[in-house]
Amino acid sequence: MRREIVIPTLMLWLLCGCTENTGYLVTSPTRDNLVATGESLRTAMRYTANVATAPKAEIIPLKINGPFQSYDRAKILRAVNEWNVALNGFVRFEIVGEGERATAARPSGTWVITATHGAPPLSARSVLAFTYALPSAGGLMAVYVDSIGTRDLGGVVMHELGHVLGLGHDNGGLMAAHYHPSDQKCVDKATVRAIAAKRRLPISQLNWCETNEARAR
Repeated sequence: MRREIVIPTLMLWLLCGCTENTGYLVTSPTRDNLVATGESLRTAMRYTANVATAPKAEIIPLKINGPFQSYDRAKILRAVNEWNVALNGFVRFEIVGEGERATAARPSGTWVITATHGAPPLSARSVLAFTYALPSAGGLMAVYVDSIGTRDLGGVVMHELGHVLGLGHDNGGLMAAHYHPSDQKCVDKATVRAIAAKRRLPISQLNWCETNEARAR
């Protein structure tokens, strides 16, 4: 039976300050004026094409919920696709349709990506999105679409999907805690290296974008 995730937003904010399973992305007060559109961020983006021997992918179901615009959904799908390229068959995000039931191939524990309008609470006005894992399985990714403005929604969701995979924040790159267009633009090698260590995957069979190679070395 399909189980809906219904958790008051305020309660999640109270929880997110006291659990290591919570991820978030905030604006940077010093670097946030360097804003670029999603298309310009994708200029000349290339991923490696390593051969993988994964016998069976671990499936992580995602459900897109709430009043996202069609172009917002396209950016979310771009973030999902880039992660699937990086994970190269070892782990795969799959979009669950409305009313679709879990199966053996697509297990329960769905992560819900939801659009939240309005500003975050006063204590967290700089937050663009946060991700909270439920104790049982799956969780919630809340995206403050009004706070994102001209920032790249795809990059924000790509960052939050890193938290879904179990990653914490890094000093730079995709998993940097503060948004910057040159950081949250693709799944970089440092992030893939962290995923490989976290999930005991062979990094030589994963993929990463080749635009942040200087940081990855």
